[in-house]
Amino acid sequence: MPQPLVIIITLISNLFFGGKLPAFLSTDSRPVIDPIIEQVSRMTLEEKIRQTLVCGYEGKDPDTVLKVLKSCSNIIYSGSNLEGLTEKEIFDHNQQIHLQDPLSWIMVDQEGGKVARIKDGSPSPRKMAEKNTVSYWGGQHGKLLKGLDFDVNLAPVADITKNNSAVGDRSFSDDPNLNGQMAVEYLRALQDQGIIGVVKHLPGHGRVDYDTHRESGYLNYSWEEISNFDLIPFIKIVEGGAKIVMVGHIIIPELDSSPASISPLVIEKLRFTLPSGNDLVFISDSLSMKGVGLPEEQAAIEAIKAGEDMILLQGAKEDEIFSKILTLYQDGTLDVSKLDRSVSRILKVKTMFAKE
Repeated sequence: MPQPLVIIITLISNLFFGGKLPAFLSTDSRPVIDPIIEQVSRMTLEEKIRQTLVCGYEGKDPDTVLKVLKSCSNIIYSGSNLEGLTEKEIFDHNQQIHLQDPLSWIMVDQEGGKVARIKDGSPSPRKMAEKNTVSYWGGQHGKLLKGLDFDVNLAPVADITKNNSAVGDRSFSDDPNLNGQMAVEYLRALQDQGIIGVVKHLPGHGRVDYDTHRESGYLNYSWEEISNFDLIPFIKIVEGGAKIVMVGHIIIPELDSSPASISPLVIEKLRFTLPSGNDLVFISDSLSMKGVGLPEEQAAIEAIKAGEDMILLQGAKEDEIFSKILTLYQDGTLDVSKLDRSVSRILKVKTMFAKE
C-alpha cells in the first residue's frame, strides 16, 4: 500500500473509529469463521443426531424423560404427560431437562381450543380470528409457556379450512390471506414472549379429505394450484418471522406417491417456494401417525433422506431409532454433510432464542 494512503487511513481510523479500522478498510485477510459452523464442527456425531430428534415419552415420571435425553436433545409433551400436574411440577420437570441438556428444546401443542395440552381456557383459533384477539392469545400462550420453562409451541396452524373436520376450528379462516394475516399476528405475539412458534402443516391440510393421524390424506391439486392457494398463509407467516415449519403426511399425487414428510421432491419444492427456504428448520409431523404409511423407524430414515432437519418420534423406541440412524451415518448410507447443515439451521434458531 502506498505510504501516503497508509497515513490517510491511519488518520481516518484515529479520528472516527478510535484507532480501529472498520471492516471494509481492514487489511486482515483471515477468513471470518461462522460461530455456528465452528460449534457444529466441534460436536460428535452422536451429539449432532440428538439435535435432530424430538421425542415423546410415556407417563409423568421425570426420570423417564431424563433417560430419553440420552437419545434425543428435544422433548415433546403430550396431554397425558401433563394431565394432573400442577404448574410448579411442570416447571420443575422442565428445569431438570434444561439442567441435564442446556441445548434441549421442550415442545408442546398449545394452539387453543381443543388442542391445548395445558388447559388455560383459550378459545379455538377460529374464534381468535380478529387482530387484537389473536395477538392477545398469542401473547398469553407465550407468557404461560415461558413461565413454565418451555421453548417451543407447535402452533399456529396455517392450514386453510375447507372441507376437513381434522382441521376444523384449529385454523383461523377459510380465506388464505386472512388466515396468513392471523397466523402472523399470533406468531409475533408468541415469539415476543421468547417462545418459538412452529407453523403447520405444510403443504396444507385444509383441503385434504382424511385425518392423517389415522390414514393417508391426499391433496388432489396441481402444484401450481397448491402454490396459489394452500401455501399463501405459509408464505406470509415465513415473511412475518417464522423460523420452523412442520411438514405433514399429505400426499400430492401429481408429485409423489409418498407423503410430503418423507418426499425429497416435495420438501425440495417447499424449500424453493418458501421465502429463505434454505434457512428454515423443517420438522416432520409425528412419525407414529398412520398417515405416514411406514413403521416409525423406517419413516424416520426416509424423513432424514427427504431433507427434514428434525424428526418427531412418539413411539417410545427412540433409543433403537437413534442407534439405527447412527449406524447409517457411520456406514455412509446417510450423508453427514446434510446432517451438519440441518444442525447448523437448528442451532442458529436456538441461538436466536437463547435464554438470557
